[in-house]
Amino acid sequence: MSAREILLHLSLIEGVGPAVIQTIIARKPKALAWQALYSATFSDWHQWGISQKGAALLVEGLRDRSLLEKELALIDRSGAQWACIADDAYPELLKHIHLPPPVLFWHGDISYQKAIAIVGSRDANQYGERQINGIVPELVAQNFCIVSGGALGADTMAHRSALAARGKTIVVLGSGLNHFAPRTNARLFEKIIEEGGAVVSSFTCDIKPRPECFPIRNRVIAGLSRGIVVAQAAKKSGARITAQFALEQGRDVFAIPGSLDDPLSAGCHALLQEGAKLITGPKDILEEYGIGQSVRSEAQSAIPFDNLHKKRHSESNGKALKVEGNPLHKKIVSACVHAQSIDALAQACNLDLAAMQKELFDLQMSGVIEQDFSGMWRVI
Repeated sequence: MSAREILLHLSLIEGVGPAVIQTIIARKPKALAWQALYSATFSDWHQWGISQKGAALLVEGLRDRSLLEKELALIDRSGAQWACIADDAYPELLKHIHLPPPVLFWHGDISYQKAIAIVGSRDANQYGERQINGIVPELVAQNFCIVSGGALGADTMAHRSALAARGKTIVVLGSGLNHFAPRTNARLFEKIIEEGGAVVSSFTCDIKPRPECFPIRNRVIAGLSRGIVVAQAAKKSGARITAQFALEQGRDVFAIPGSLDDPLSAGCHALLQEGAKLITGPKDILEEYGIGQSVRSEAQSAIPFDNLHKKRHSESNGKALKVEGNPLHKKIVSACVHAQSIDALAQACNLDLAAMQKELFDLQMSGVIEQDFSGMWRVI
């Protein structure tokens, strides 16, 4: 059995997340064959930095070879391609975020030289569409791949605009590849694959779309891209969360301004206050990458991220009061006074990873906690 198949098996074990798998990759003795993990004892896992609960999950999960066999059969039937983080086919940019997904699945072609993500509201209107259609063709002309989340609204507009410009575009799903969502975009996704793009997922094939999946999806969108454009977004929105991930990963964030009394522009304006670059057209993006006029200096590029952190931490007082009345949320927020991994939080709260992700998503959308550049959760 290959190392990539063993890493896939590890990722299928309920309760074993990216942090545990990263620990295994870092701490497993180099001379020890991957196959030997199937014989590893509780004591071995402890020596490699795994908690008691994690060791129990790993020992039990690796006993169940059917987990791997079923997933490999699903992959084979669907015709999907996949790569673990150690493979050359795994996107290089995504490898360099902290706690990247251990395994990536896709249909189509994920090879690209450079990518820009374009995200926004599901309620994006004609103004948003006009701005997207004004930006995408110029980016495509400069060989940028357009990455988005496949949702209705701004995401769909970005994908369609890329296809119309005969460019390459990548959809990142908040579900497994066997469950294209939204279903109304299934034909669009097929067209994207036919035209040389891809539909990508960090979830195993049969995972259905759930609310807790979308922050994970958003983090992958940011991780695949050199920068991200927010076209229209409410103040509390998935698009804004995606932009925050991008900032924390050291990627560029561009925001399109709008009317001051338009709720769909409030998220963009908030990002601009936090250090995103205001853009009025594609040239503002291209100049950041030395295509057109002068490129910013490294010192200038560092300013937005620094300003973001200063602003966030200066506004942190009192946020935890929002969780009064919910004992579980109070426990999570109390733990997140110091940065915590999702694995540690799940263990502390006696929840599985899916349930823990849902609670974290709710708290994140309420503006109480955030995920930092290293993938750790903390109080804002």
